[in-house]
Amino acid sequence: MQRADLSVPEQEFLQCPKCNDSNKNSRLLGVIIVFSFAIQSGYAQTESLPFQNGEELSYDIHYKYGLVMLKAGVGRYSIEEIAYEEQPAYKSALYFKTSFFFDKIFKIRDTLNSYASIPTLVPIYHNRNINEGNTHFKEDLFFLKHSISRSEVRSKQERNTKLRFDTVLNVNNLGYDILSIFMFIRTLDYSKIKPGDSFQITIFMGKKTINVIIRYKGQAIIGKRKAKYKTLNLNVDITDKVFSESKNSMEIWLSDDENKIPLKIKAKLKIGSAEANLSSYKNLKNPFPPEAVMYKPK
Repeated sequence: MQRADLSVPEQEFLQCPKCNDSNKNSRLLGVIIVFSFAIQSGYAQTESLPFQNGEELSYDIHYKYGLVMLKAGVGRYSIEEIAYEEQPAYKSALYFKTSFFFDKIFKIRDTLNSYASIPTLVPIYHNRNINEGNTHFKEDLFFLKHSISRSEVRSKQERNTKLRFDTVLNVNNLGYDILSIFMFIRTLDYSKIKPGDSFQITIFMGKKTINVIIRYKGQAIIGKRKAKYKTLNLNVDITDKVFSESKNSMEIWLSDDENKIPLKIKAKLKIGSAEANLSSYKNLKNPFPPEAVMYKPK
């Protein structure tokens, strides 16, 4: 497992022709790392996938209120090739847990899994196993339709083995589960996207359809004195009550190399903010960080 030095990094924008231009609050920490994250969509996408079977990414997640920043937990993201109902698929998984300190306030142990077809990456199925304080439930999303003009899912949730709901949700654009956003932003072809370009999608979660607009801001450098990394900077508008405001609810920095790894994610919460930074990586498809390091002092 390779380590990455990205804790609380600084940021500066590149000057180049391409880039001129409470308990409830604790529960939200598990959502932050997940968001960052067609596929037959009509959007410009890479011909070669930036990930491979066995990739693992680990993140440190911090909660900030005023001048105080505390480590809230850790997240682990992985991708593997499997057979889903006898068809080849990618399974992406995310496990999140709060730190020892936050366990005393609000303990979280969440596991999310998403399945996408190979080679199209069309979402097939998603499940969430949520354990947050005294809240425990399992949720399933079965994708029935997925296109740029219409997406439809069957959403089912059980609490304590009792069915809470079983319903069908549909929207008139591309719809994803919360975890498959990772694949969406990583497979966009940024050589064909200009700063200011945006993409509108929908996230299915529970009985909700959440409107999301992803805007490409341009290239930026983040890092500390030990190493600085060239990145692709995205702003995300999320229309959901968990965020302090829908405009620029979240900001994401992807490595500007062939891996397109989420290096850093920041989110504005109702109270304070949260930040996730890549802490280690394993079994990447392409070498990292050589292609991404812009500056390294002697």
